[in-house]
Amino acid sequence: MLDFKQNLYTEEFNYKETKSLRSAAPSTNLESVDIPTSKMISGIEVRLSKAFVIDNKTEPIWPFPGLAKVYLLNIVVSDIADAQVELNLNGFEKVGDKESLAVDRTLFFWKKEKAADKAPSQIHIMTSLIKSKKGLRDAAAIIAEAKNDDGFKSIATNLGKVLKKATAVGNVSDLVFEIAGVVGKLLGKVEDKPLLTRFQSFTDIAGNFNQLGKTDHPFSNKYAELDYSIFIRDKQRQDEEEA
Repeated sequence: MLDFKQNLYTEEFNYKETKSLRSAAPSTNLESVDIPTSKMISGIEVRLSKAFVIDNKTEPIWPFPGLAKVYLLNIVVSDIADAQVELNLNGFEKVGDKESLAVDRTLFFWKKEKAADKAPSQIHIMTSLIKSKKGLRDAAAIIAEAKNDDGFKSIATNLGKVLKKATAVGNVSDLVFEIAGVVGKLLGKVEDKPLLTRFQSFTDIAGNFNQLGKTDHPFSNKYAELDYSIFIRDKQRQDEEEA
């Protein structure tokens, strides 16, 4: 059975307040109150900026060059109102060592359209690079089948409830891995140990997504590298800094 928690990397990233915010409110104890700019964010985007295979765990044996078939699985959840579980799966044939996959995609995107729109306070992303032991299946068909699975629907409902409770954020990763298990079951006989699975949480705790512009979050093990980039847009603060 596919175990996504082997070769697993997890991290929770909390944005720190900027120097300009401290100087704007020198008499405020920023450690004990919410950062006053928490409602000013006008856009957030998280991208999978790199998926690189370092070692595909396939030894070359002449005349075979040691190429592997791999799946790339992405699961994204957030606390935006009425947000759905984003599920994406792609297959890649003939992947060699030290080879980049053709991915540079948006995993999460939010843009403020109305004054009443509330920015997300939690974004949770799981990405797994999986070596397949057999021919690649139709990835789109697997995703469609997963979304129609009763287990998937039940887990997605529970996720929606958990994301509304700030005190229950720790349960999110367990539910996300349960969703991954549904996909793994449908994939069938794939490598027991993914090359790399990454679970990362972006939250507004302590900093409320204060760091404007692009921030890179690379991570690798001895088999693969999966890099995220997050972009924070805040028109009001950017206008103030440029003034």
